[in-house]
Amino acid sequence: MNFAKYSFGTFSDDALAVLSKNGDEAAFNELVLRYLGIITSIARKYSAQGYEQNDFVQEGLMGLLYAAKTYNPDGGMSFKSYVSLVAERRFISIIRRQNAKKSVPLSAIVELDTLDSEVVDLSRSPEEQIMLKEQINLLMQKLRGILSNKELEVLMLYTDGLSYSAIAQRLGISEKSVDNSLQRARRKIQKLR
Repeated sequence: MNFAKYSFGTFSDDALAVLSKNGDEAAFNELVLRYLGIITSIARKYSAQGYEQNDFVQEGLMGLLYAAKTYNPDGGMSFKSYVSLVAERRFISIIRRQNAKKSVPLSAIVELDTLDSEVVDLSRSPEEQIMLKEQINLLMQKLRGILSNKELEVLMLYTDGLSYSAIAQRLGISEKSVDNSLQRARRKIQKLR
């Protein structure tokens, strides 16, 4: 069945996860749109030296990709709960890695060039990182192509978890203007699908 002609807005997160797992890029893009705000909100609770908030958001989006590929709808957990769990575990891993670096004495540090074996980061594969970055860049490129600067700016602030009044105050516009910009953005995004 070709889902390209259907609006993913009517699909449940579980259904989108299954489609995404089967290689449907548009379904994954819909999940990114739905979960970017949630991931950003969870990421705000975490910090680590040497990491910016965007690093945590990117790690959370990697978690979303992992969750979409591994989600089992019969596992007894909603997709939203599963994504939150995966994202939080990835954030905790960042903090643990940072704390582990602090506890290693300088005399125990070995230059990577002197190691004979290959060091592998099992927390994420390079393929996952590249694929997610490409999908996010493609999505942002599409959004920049169809949305006005104001619509894009309002949408990004909204997905960052800001309220209508906070967005209006930050941009120096009315809440009604914020609402209109979001509604126009949503209509344009619906046509993308």
